[in-house]
Amino acid sequence: MEKIRIIRELKLHDFELYKLREGFYGKVICYMLFIDYKRPSTLKDFPILKNIEDEKTFGRSNYIKVLFISDRELNEEVKDEVISIAGGFFENKDDCDWNCFFQTTNHANFIKLLESKSDLLSFFEEILKELGFCTDLSKILPEKFNYLSQD
Repeated sequence: MEKIRIIRELKLHDFELYKLREGFYGKVICYMLFIDYKRPSTLKDFPILKNIEDEKTFGRSNYIKVLFISDRELNEEVKDEVISIAGGFFENKDDCDWNCFFQTTNHANFIKLLESKSDLLSFFEEILKELGFCTDLSKILPEKFNYLSQD
């Protein structure tokens, strides 16, 4: 597998968005969205563990969701690699649970994300709304992208 380049697109207080690309100028593999819920994790965050873990003792002090969005189904090797990349961001967070989800969008939508920052922001604003976060990303001024954080 070719090296994966990580490009930060957006950094806010509760969200970070990265573009993952094959090599330096290669094809975009996916977008990686971190959502920091800033609340304890619960079994509702990990439905697969519902009848395995005890609801009373399960959980850590924080929960982060990772969402990978691409225009195609990623193969298992690529999924493992991008999950490993996400894991590198959370290795030192001892009392934080996180998990990953994969989502596909049609190719035309995906290409629009690459062409325009405003299309990128409105697309991810909708994703965040679906996940219960109402935030107006359109208020981020273009000059904010010159800084490490767009808050």
